[in-house]
Amino acid sequence: MNSAHEVTITIDNQTVAVERGLTILQAAERNNIRIPTLCAHKDLTPFGGCRMCIVEVDKMRGLPTACTTPVEEGMVIRTNTAQVNAVRQEILQLILSEHTSSCLICDEKEECRLYATTIRKAGVTTGCRYCSNDNRCELQDVATQLGLKEIGYPIYYRHLPVEKEDPFFDRDYNICILCGRCVRMCQDIRTAGTLAFTRRGRQTTIGTAFHRSHLDAGCEFCGACVSVCPTGALAEKTNKWEGKPEREQLTTCPFCGIGCQMRLQAKGNMILGSLPAEDPLVNHGQLCVKGRFCVSELVNGPERLLKPQQRTGGSCATLTWQQAIDSAAARLSECQPDDFGLLISPDCCNEDLYVAQKFVRSVMRSHHIDTAARIFYGPGFSAYLRLFKRVVPLSELEKASVIVCLGLDARYGRSVIGVELRKAIRQGARVVTIHPRRHSLSVISQQWIQSVPGTEAEILRGLVRLTGVDGASASMAHQMGRLAPQIQETAALLKDAPAPVIAVGSEFLRYGSCADILEAIDQLARNTGAGVVLLPAQSNLMGSILMGAFPEVLPAGVPSSNAARMRELGTKWGVSLPEFRAFWTSASLGSGKKLRVLYLIGEAPAQLRTAADFIIFQDIYPPDLPGQAELILPAAAFSEVDGTLVNGEGRIQQVRQAVQPPGEALADWQIICRIAQNMGAAGFDFQSAGDIRQEISTVDPELADFNDNSRKFRPLLHQVDFMSSPAARHESADMKGNGGYPLLFSVAAIEHTYRARPLSSRVEGACTLFAEGIVHVSPQDAEAAGIADNDEIILSSDHFERVLPVRVQRDQPAGFLHAVLPPGEAPNPNPLPVRIRKKDVQSA
Repeated sequence: MNSAHEVTITIDNQTVAVERGLTILQAAERNNIRIPTLCAHKDLTPFGGCRMCIVEVDKMRGLPTACTTPVEEGMVIRTNTAQVNAVRQEILQLILSEHTSSCLICDEKEECRLYATTIRKAGVTTGCRYCSNDNRCELQDVATQLGLKEIGYPIYYRHLPVEKEDPFFDRDYNICILCGRCVRMCQDIRTAGTLAFTRRGRQTTIGTAFHRSHLDAGCEFCGACVSVCPTGALAEKTNKWEGKPEREQLTTCPFCGIGCQMRLQAKGNMILGSLPAEDPLVNHGQLCVKGRFCVSELVNGPERLLKPQQRTGGSCATLTWQQAIDSAAARLSECQPDDFGLLISPDCCNEDLYVAQKFVRSVMRSHHIDTAARIFYGPGFSAYLRLFKRVVPLSELEKASVIVCLGLDARYGRSVIGVELRKAIRQGARVVTIHPRRHSLSVISQQWIQSVPGTEAEILRGLVRLTGVDGASASMAHQMGRLAPQIQETAALLKDAPAPVIAVGSEFLRYGSCADILEAIDQLARNTGAGVVLLPAQSNLMGSILMGAFPEVLPAGVPSSNAARMRELGTKWGVSLPEFRAFWTSASLGSGKKLRVLYLIGEAPAQLRTAADFIIFQDIYPPDLPGQAELILPAAAFSEVDGTLVNGEGRIQQVRQAVQPPGEALADWQIICRIAQNMGAAGFDFQSAGDIRQEISTVDPELADFNDNSRKFRPLLHQVDFMSSPAARHESADMKGNGGYPLLFSVAAIEHTYRARPLSSRVEGACTLFAEGIVHVSPQDAEAAGIADNDEIILSSDHFERVLPVRVQRDQPAGFLHAVLPPGEAPNPNPLPVRIRKKDVQSA
């Protein structure tokens, strides 16, 4: 007897019990009965547009669509009768009458597929052999399933232009069948609303409002539309002619600290691309533009390091691994503990980080290990890490009643968070965004507090006072100026909210007031009971703390000042570890004592040449400039290794190898172990990443189960006082207009990176989206200065002068300039009052 949650149906003479509420199509799929369809998709609500899934149902008029008809008790369904297939063929002929379909009905199509391979890569699709989706097209599959032999209607070619101007994917709507999948994915799942049906009748097509480019229409380039397209109408630029992938591997995206799960598409020993994975804990089957489109170009670049190299003077020689290891070991053996430093990327796996810090402490007898995260977060580094104690799961966004977003633009790098925010709004959440410029959240939030750059700390301190136990006096409204009503309203929302959340982006992290901003966030969270969602730019920032990849911290996140833990760790490793004392950090590079040997793993700081006498450079690509390193070691990328990361929530995420490393490249931990063994050190005979995880679990039992499917959320447990980079001079933004400097120039950090390299340096499409090294100027300020797009301008202040290209940006507020620059190129203070003039034009 069936339960209340099941019904019994008969489908194609099979009597089965299925879950109540399923559609006929879903019930058929769960019982391995194939019904053809073109508009249905597992992630989308039923649409019934293509009519291909029609079926016969006893006692039901006509031929209902299986994707929209729910099952009922006793229903008798036939999916493959002569009448049904005849009608399906007629519908398919109508669809194909506006589609380049000659190959679908050609008697020689199989021979053509085998032998006519040179006609591929056409600019316009005139048949399957000219289509990038050939052999992976759902329309082909349906035509084959129905046995279509001819098309009885005149063929109408629409003569639409092929759209290739936007990055990452091309669009040929001449082969679009108007199934609506891309529109529904954009509107219902991504909730972005970029795509829609345009025009009517025979002229109907897919596009953006007012025929704007996708870039101008606010597209996030998440690729969800490409993933669900059943034909070749939407094609990814980098792999459109690479054919069908042979296999896929589930792994974790390494491009930020969210930890999205992805499926790497591999063919031979090459990564073709990536697709989102179904993950109910983090990304819910979605990716941002970086995870979706940047992987293949990054890991397949022709400049990948393939063999070790030695550079002496102006010459470069290729070495064997044994020669390279011997050279590194010899240099390191001669180096005193205080003359050595190791800088490792917080994008590296936990296994690499753990082995690196073990090498520094047990072999080099030093605590001189650090990551460039200290430089990225500048004076706010320690305050940022303290917020990890208040971290809540990303799922809290869905439950939140009020969400305050600080310096967060969720269009590109964190678009999966934008999706969650839009879902929260649909469920009644109030979203407040604090940001100086128009951005993705200013359109959807209920409140946009448009701050003057540099005043964010004052705004947050106002919220702290208004949400404190005693509240604030009425006179505070005058002190808060024009933003007083918005600040007061936001404070009231937070005080009354049963489930507030504060989401922290990267916009303010290079400001001189960064530490004040982050400390105010901490206090605001305490006042209101809000959870904090941190979205670090680095994929493994929390893992770098838990593995002990900083001078101040040991594995398990225990402070290095804990002498008892130091002795215990030394006993496990069979060595006497050095006492923790005054230490070197990444902030010391080029400004303090010059090291004898600097070992760089996935890092390339600007001060290389002045940092050390001998530099070991270990990465997937060579240094940017010749002569920046003496010994260059080829490392494997994330797609070529097994390992783990810890995302911003504290969840352990697995990284799985999809292809072999190119050339002779090795995993970072393997290279370190070879050097340590060459130096005579014990305890570095790991054979796999699993062996390293086993040792990590003996140091921190809470990290024992790396394969835990629940990947439990875990905030940072220990309080560690981290030394921040030297604080920048912090001056009030009121200085704008004083001393002949009428404009305020603010700089944000480059956050879209992998192993210290901007993605824009390796991925062509990223250059369009991530405007790094370019000054954004309002049309009013551009007109006043007589400058246009792509002109070079001179920014100058009392202690600062730079020449940079300019982009006239409609959304840039008048009186303010903005740029994204590397940490070493930011002005001090930041923001900074400046004046501008066009290069090669004398000032009056």
